[in-house]
Amino acid sequence: MWVAACAGNGEGLDENGRPAEQDDAEGLTPEFTSIQANVLTPVCTTCHSGAAAPLGLRLDEGVSYALLVNAPSTEVPSLLRVDPGDPDNSYLIQKLEGTATVGARMPLGGSALPPETIAVVRQWILEGAIGPEQAGTQAPSLSSAWPMEGAQVTSNTDLVIAADRELDVSLLRAGTVMLTRSGGDADFTNGNEVIVNTVLELRSLSPTVIALHATHDDANREWLADTYRLRVSGQPPLALADLSSNVLDGNADGTSGGDFELTFSVEQSR
Repeated sequence: MWVAACAGNGEGLDENGRPAEQDDAEGLTPEFTSIQANVLTPVCTTCHSGAAAPLGLRLDEGVSYALLVNAPSTEVPSLLRVDPGDPDNSYLIQKLEGTATVGARMPLGGSALPPETIAVVRQWILEGAIGPEQAGTQAPSLSSAWPMEGAQVTSNTDLVIAADRELDVSLLRAGTVMLTRSGGDADFTNGNEVIVNTVLELRSLSPTVIALHATHDDANREWLADTYRLRVSGQPPLALADLSSNVLDGNADGTSGGDFELTFSVEQSR
């Protein structure tokens, strides 16, 4: 989904709708890092950034890939925002070209991106929508693409977590990921916490991106109104690791070890 709410007001664009200081698409290549630097960051993050990003589409560096590739559009759930290998059916392209059946062309309020710029984005998708370059040999890290720490979201949200490289997916499915809700008191020390059953969806392998969906007895994917805590283990005996057996740096101190934690609250959809 490239949302129809807001994706820029023309700031960061020249008179032809190009990113400022970019006269044509010669400096833009069909690699994600180039698209991030030349399109997403200067043009799209005017609105699509931070906790208030429209419909949860953050296009900030470090999280944009996780929220674009293989991620269902919110406006048209039958389409993926970026469908690797299929630019015509990628909602991102439809919004940039103005062919989407919902909402306005992006960037909203500004000039359309030049055809040569869109062509480069198309080429990246056609070639498989390859992710950013992988990190080195240091411990892998996680980030929350959506929601952000401490955010309040509606009950139909997806919980999306991104790694900085390819992880050992078998460990993801072996009990390293646990989601708990507080039991209604926003406190995780009172003994009334509830473990939430989840479905884990692998959206990208390299880098690894996962989405978690809550499941209840009625099999719907909405979250109950409550405060939630996600914990991903970086501690033995069972810790998440990459393909080289480097254990997760969950607490972001620069070394392996420590759990990754994310706390957020959910309000009922209106």
